[in-house]
Amino acid sequence: MSGKDVPLLFFNGLASGLDPLSGTVPLYVNFLADAAQAGRMRPGVRPWSEFGVAPVDSPVIGIYNWRQWTIFVTEDRQIWAWIAPADPAHPGANILALSDTSDATTLLDGTGRPVFTYDHTRVAIAGGGAPQQWQGSGLSSRLAPGQLNVDGSPLALTHIAFLALRFFGNDNNNTGQVQWTDDDHTVWPLVGANYMEASSAPDPCVAVYSNTNELFVFGTQTTQVFVPDAVTAVATQAAIQVGCSAPFSIIDTDGAFAWLDDRHRFVQSSGRKFDVLSTPSIANVIMAPGFVVTDCIAWRMCIGTWDLLVWLFPTEETGFAYDRVTKKWLNIQSLDENGNFTAWVPRSYFFWAERNLHLVGLEDGTIGEVTFEATDDNGLPIKAVSRTGFQDRGMFKRKLCRRAQLQLRRGTTAQPGPAPVVELRYRDDLGAFRPVLRWSMGVAGDYQPIVDKWNCGVYRQREWELVWSGGGPFVMTGATETIEPSET
Repeated sequence: MSGKDVPLLFFNGLASGLDPLSGTVPLYVNFLADAAQAGRMRPGVRPWSEFGVAPVDSPVIGIYNWRQWTIFVTEDRQIWAWIAPADPAHPGANILALSDTSDATTLLDGTGRPVFTYDHTRVAIAGGGAPQQWQGSGLSSRLAPGQLNVDGSPLALTHIAFLALRFFGNDNNNTGQVQWTDDDHTVWPLVGANYMEASSAPDPCVAVYSNTNELFVFGTQTTQVFVPDAVTAVATQAAIQVGCSAPFSIIDTDGAFAWLDDRHRFVQSSGRKFDVLSTPSIANVIMAPGFVVTDCIAWRMCIGTWDLLVWLFPTEETGFAYDRVTKKWLNIQSLDENGNFTAWVPRSYFFWAERNLHLVGLEDGTIGEVTFEATDDNGLPIKAVSRTGFQDRGMFKRKLCRRAQLQLRRGTTAQPGPAPVVELRYRDDLGAFRPVLRWSMGVAGDYQPIVDKWNCGVYRQREWELVWSGGGPFVMTGATETIEPSET
């Protein structure tokens, strides 16, 4: 009987919400699939060569580009500005301190993550307390010194946005109140003026964001959309019965927003209707009892041919990315020193469009760069794993696997030390995977793209696992197995 070639689908995306016995992908870590179904390792993280020496040993928890400066905030609440040094031979020489630790009013107030915006004269930052500003010289200062909330308490905002010539911010309390500045952008409301209650429901407001001409107010149970109004500053435009469970999970997606809602689903909405992105693919993970979502952080990363919505869960030491092009999910993680999966190394992210740089804040107080040219995560190796789920090829009768074949890009770059390898494993039941099948990625000049393994045994249903342990570039454009059905 002649054999039949059938595909091994390693790049179908994560589907951990479904049972692998049904053939769905239960594990898909650090692999990206393109529109042609070719797979490669996700980009790594390397030091940003222009940054220089960290000014302080404290994690970079926020980055923002304003005019010629890259503004960043460290976990100790200090604010800094990087500007390209006049002498490229001395990178990092132009890191300016915008805070003085002896003057609390120059530090970012509060304990929350920094949220940035700007007007024509200043960059503004909210972090859970009084908002901060910097106008391009000297130290930073309070945007509204001495201003009070409408209840008479000190002004404290978790988020800040700019719309229709005003700053908007949500109170750091259990109300639904949103406040805004006068036209000079420094005076926040006196009691009874320049504020509103997002009143579609009595839920607290946890975040505000703006797009081109709308203000999105996220509550714990609802989301409301407001538009500029000549009389009342803003007026209600729309509302949906979808809340937000993680205030820093919100991502701008070109006019709409994506976030983690109050039912622990990733959703996307323009404020009128919404689409659920995470069900069923990763629902069983983020909806699991005890899974901590409140500290989720997020960003959009358009890199190469991929448009990724990235959500990281620091407490759970895991993260997920959704590719808006292929509609596929992947798990995104780094490896620790013991070779175990842990949280991806970035603590913050910003895309500097003018320079086409994907900048990330790192634990050691430096700024790194996300790039496909990096094959590790700031020194930590990257391991990519994909499992196919169990495949029965449309029949439960026994089948002989005569051969497995992979098509790989090999030998185009000389690798230091031992040549990297790709590993193929399989199992025919829910036990351990069979011994590893290993192929060297070769040395420079070994261009044979097809590798194969003969006589892979007999099975009724089989789960395959592809493992790439990093150390070099990886691209796989196809995989098949050749099977012969038996009569039983």
